Amino acid sequence: MEVAAPFAITSTPALAAALRVAACDAPHQPSAALFRRERLVPMYRIKRLAPAAEAAAAAHVLAETAERLRRLGPAYAEWREFDACAYFDLLPAQAHRLVRISERVSTVHVTFYADLLLPSFRSAERYWAETFCPAYRRMTHSLAQSAEPLPAVLKFQDVVQPRMVKRWLALQEILEQTRRLLDEDASFLAANGSEDERARWRQIWRQRPAAGLDPRLQPALPSLPTLTLSVDFPLPPYRQPGRLRRLRTNRTRRQPPLAHIEAAQSGAQQLYHRS
Repeated sequence: MEVAAPFAITSTPALAAALRVAACDAPHQPSAALFRRERLVPMYRIKRLAPAAEAAAAAHVLAETAERLRRLGPAYAEWREFDACAYFDLLPAQAHRLVRISERVSTVHVTFYADLLLPSFRSAERYWAETFCPAYRRMTHSLAQSAEPLPAVLKFQDVVQPRMVKRWLALQEILEQTRRLLDEDASFLAANGSEDERARWRQIWRQRPAAGLDPRLQPALPSLPTLTLSVDFPLPPYRQPGRLRRLRTNRTRRQPPLAHIEAAQSGAQQLYHRS
């Protein structure tokens, strides 16, 4: 997997992809450190609780966030240059991690990486970056040096990987519970971006998984839950590149050719003279 360094994992499918191919060589910035350094406003805060309680809190936050995304289209047109920090009530570093805005020719696509708001996600992501990856690198290095069951190999297989599996399964459970709680929320369903987010990582599942991984860390892509949200809406006309050129082109196409106009005028004159 080609990644920029340092890079950021912004969803559960992204974390699953990193696990699957053991993408442990590029420096990673866990979101836990970011949100500890710059606390989120109360609207987005979810406390680390028992699974059912964390899912309930997450469902409430997701419903509010999805509703804010639903209202984004009309609000977007009010800004000459859209301010994601002001609209979503986020600090710049938070907005950079949580929100992606893509302006196309005539539409705007906005993605909100809501998985990052879950304490269970941040726990799994941080453990992957700070413990799992270093241990995996030590294990593969030891195996390259010797076929004996060296301490680094045993520690990874007996201690580090089982703890990663525990965090991963806990995250899956909370995601599934949260989705069930939101099954009848119209704003969430309208902004459900899970299919698009899974599609972003499809190429990783065409590769063979890294060696030595527990099967539970290699889930099938279609079954991966995520709370990623996304919306599309028209780009305000004054922001559309080449809009004036397209208007002139369309106006020209709708007008009959000059030769046809002249022929019609000539025919009309002849009929007049005959009458």
